[in-house]
Amino acid sequence: MVNYSLIDVPFNLRHTCWFCGEPSYDLLSFPSSSRQVHHIFHQSIELPACKECLSFSSSGVSESIWSYRDKVKHALMNKYAKHLGIGLQWTKEELEEAEFHGAVLEGFGKSAWQMYEIAKARVDYVGWELCVDGSPLEGDESYGFEFNGVRYLSVQACIDHHVKALSLDKLLLETIVELVGSERFAYGLRIAELNRDISNKERNAIIDEIQKQEQDRVDILEESQFENDDVALPLVSIVMPEATVQPEAIEWAIEHQCADLETLMHMEDAFFDAFEHLGGPTAFALFDGLQWYLTARQDPKWREEEDLNDEFWNE
Repeated sequence: MVNYSLIDVPFNLRHTCWFCGEPSYDLLSFPSSSRQVHHIFHQSIELPACKECLSFSSSGVSESIWSYRDKVKHALMNKYAKHLGIGLQWTKEELEEAEFHGAVLEGFGKSAWQMYEIAKARVDYVGWELCVDGSPLEGDESYGFEFNGVRYLSVQACIDHHVKALSLDKLLLETIVELVGSERFAYGLRIAELNRDISNKERNAIIDEIQKQEQDRVDILEESQFENDDVALPLVSIVMPEATVQPEAIEWAIEHQCADLETLMHMEDAFFDAFEHLGGPTAFALFDGLQWYLTARQDPKWREEEDLNDEFWNE
């Protein structure tokens, strides 16, 4: 028989689900059976949960209540993927301004954003700190895969969610993420969003092009490490989630006073003229990285904390 300890519940949250913030229905006992007690690294606990979160059965063994929470969140994201997809494809203003015709579509236009907000709030909800008799429950939450502020069970779980929410080509997204790495998941997602309904031939062509771009990117990195004669400033590469921006692209932007995306768009031809000797795919990779970099630089906090080349923009 398992002896469960009831977690401390703040008075104002006494009727709140710890997993998603909805009104609680009953207590959830973790772990659910005595056979699983020796698999977890903290004491057995009980905590309030809503009827839906209680209904999610979890296969396998969770090492902690936090890993179990991630499985519950994954179940919520899977169940409400289409609702969450609304916010990925529309803004509130776009929905309000869209002209939907027919009873069904008009109803969607009126309720869609609310459906998204409810689902998003439940997925994003962070429960209060877990304590038992005033003592914090010790645990490690640094597992899984985080993207856009949402923690997923794994990279594959993140892929599956976006494929379902946005009706993407799963094989294309999986292959791109495998090629460019999970740290550039946003880049892979952007390509997949632009190529939803594609044939096998089109998919293979996209993958071949990205493979070539990645090889060119590796070549550029190696060249910049050993042959930096073309870079006058002591600049360094900036690795971002979406792409890696190279020193030569940053130097070009500094020299041409190209400090934002709008200016870069006006100078696009000049940029490609400057790097055409590297070949189309390589020049495009440089341009793509610079776009993400200039966009990120609009955030003062990012410039201060992440941009190792920031000082050269002020010289």
